[in-house]
This record gives sequence, C-alpha cells and structure tokens, in this order.
Amino acid sequence: MARKKLHRSEPNAKRPNPPAKHNWRALSKIVLIVGMLLAVLVGFAAIAARRNTTAELTATSGRAAVPLPTPQYAANAPAKEYLYAGSKLLAVSEPVQPAPNDLAVWRLSTGTWYVLGDGGGTSQQSWGVSTDKPAPGDFDGDGKTDFCVFRPSDGNWYSIASSNGGMVTTGWGQNGDIPVPADFDGDSRTDFAVYRPTTQTWYVKHSGGAQTQISLQYGNPTDQPVPSDFDGDGKADLALWRASDATWHVWQSSTGSGTSLQFGASGDKAVPGDYDGDLKTDHAVWKSNDTWSIRQSSTGTTVSLGTWGYQSSDIAVQGDYDSDGKTDRAVWRPSNGTWYIIKSSNLNWRVQQWGQSGDIPVPAPYRR
Repeated sequence: MARKKLHRSEPNAKRPNPPAKHNWRALSKIVLIVGMLLAVLVGFAAIAARRNTTAELTATSGRAAVPLPTPQYAANAPAKEYLYAGSKLLAVSEPVQPAPNDLAVWRLSTGTWYVLGDGGGTSQQSWGVSTDKPAPGDFDGDGKTDFCVFRPSDGNWYSIASSNGGMVTTGWGQNGDIPVPADFDGDSRTDFAVYRPTTQTWYVKHSGGAQTQISLQYGNPTDQPVPSDFDGDGKADLALWRASDATWHVWQSSTGSGTSLQFGASGDKAVPGDYDGDLKTDHAVWKSNDTWSIRQSSTGTTVSLGTWGYQSSDIAVQGDYDSDGKTDRAVWRPSNGTWYIIKSSNLNWRVQQWGQSGDIPVPAPYRR
C-alpha cells in the first residue's frame, strides 16, 4: 500500500512581515500634529466670533470694551453728560433751559437797581449816578447778569462781577456813544461795545482771547442799534433799525456781509426777539394800533398779534419771562410802574407792579 506524502511548508518560504514599530510612531506624530492644527483653527474661530459679537454690541447697544469718544455738537445744541458704568457708556441729554428774565429797574435819581426774581425774591444795589446809562450784561461768563453802567463823561464802564462781587472799570467809548453790550464773539460772555452815531461806527472789545478790538462803519446817525443774533450762529450781529423807511440793516457775523430787509412801517417801534424759538432773532415791530407784527425766521411768514391794552407811553420790554426759549410780548408802564407780560408758553397774562415813574426798565436773568 502506497503511503500518502504529507506536504510541509518549505522552511525558507517568505511570509508577510508585521508593520514595523517606527511606522506606528510616525503615524502617531501625524495624528498629533493634525490635532494641534485643528485646535489652533478652532481657537482662532472662537476669537473671531467674540470680536464680531463685540462689534455687533457696539453698533446696536453702544457697549464696548473701551469708552467711546465724546461726540461733538454744534453751538446751542443740548448739553450732554456722560457716565461710564463698567464698559457701558451712558449719555444723558438735557435740553437747553434758558434762565427767565427777572423784572428789574434802574432808578435814575439814586442810581439804584431793584430786581424782582422769578421766584419772588428781591434785591437792590446802589451802582451808578444819574448821568450814567445802564448797560447790564454777563461780562464774567458765570450765567448771571452783572450790574453795569456806561459813563459818557469819561468813557468808562463800571461793573460788579456777579461771580465774586469784584468791581471792574473798563475804558471803552466816549461822550455821545450809545452802549450796545452783547456777545459778539460767541464765548458766552458779554462784550463791551458802543455805537458812535457821529461817525456811524461800531467799536467792539471782544472778551475772548486777547480781547480783540474791532471797529466797523455801518449805519446812519439816526439809526437805532439793535444788536442780536439774527443768523443763528451763536454770535450777536451788528444790527440797526431805520425808522424813517422801516428798514432793518444786519451785518451778519456768519458771512461778514450786510443784509437789508424792509419790514414794518415808519413810526413803528422795533421789538426784535426769538418769538418762534429757533435760536434766531426775528424781525418784529410794535405798531401804533397795538399790533405786534413778527416775521418768523423759522418759516419766513409774518404773524400779527392783536391788541391787548398797550398805551403809547409804554416801553417795550420783550424777553423770555417763562423760560420756554421764546420771546414774550411785554411792556412796562412808567405811569404806574407796572409790567404787562403775555407768556408764550400758555398765553396767560402776568401783571406785576415793580418800579415807579422815572425808572428805566432793565429786565435780564440776574438770578440773585
């Protein structure tokens, strides 16, 4: 019987070798490097997302990691106060609230000022002599009107600074000049200024900086100077009312040029003021029939306000007596020393006795 041969593998036959150890290590390094790269990418993505979120918050709610710069506003814009709470900027707006005019008179015979405050308080101050001309204004820039007189005999201004009670003497003008104090340079301080009818020249001594002095020939000998801010740039303009032909002449500080406007009639009294509350002075006249005719600068239209009992001897004292930012129609009656005011805020009357015959009305926000 034949035997069956058993097949054995040849001892020298090649078999598949298992992976070497260094191949596994290389693969591990590659995986580690890839993992690190992925981690870095994820980190950058998170930072970018956070920056985008901060930008969105800044744009939508005003919140940011650093304080925002304080915005700049034009003249006469509402006052702004800023408060930082952590990283959040809080802005509080307060509308401009003008101080109301106080009722005030200067007694020529004794040189005494009598002031009736808006809250009812009274004060008096002896300042000036009978030959002086009252010329009050906020010369020290503290928001309060200072007692001041112009003395034609020596061309000096004598004022009492409300900020510290100091007495100040300023030489500016000469005999025959008309005092026209106003804020001509827009620094919230009244400037010393005169109009000289003999030469039709304005002389202004700016309070700001190096006290720049200017002079400009503008007007006629019989014109009535009525300086005020007609162009709304925060500076008083050289302005005149020519009663002979009912023409207003304004040298605008914003353009450095003169303008003329015929408004009113011969015999009217000039009563300029900001009647519409747009921070520009309106051309306005008080007619002999008691009508106040006002050309509103905000619209260019003319408004006529009817009779309410004025007398021909009354003195116009228009001003803001109710602190609403608009000029009120008002007169002072020398015969009985009574003020008659129509408030623009509610059209209510205010009738107040303050002063006597011979006094000169000098209403202003004295705030004593």
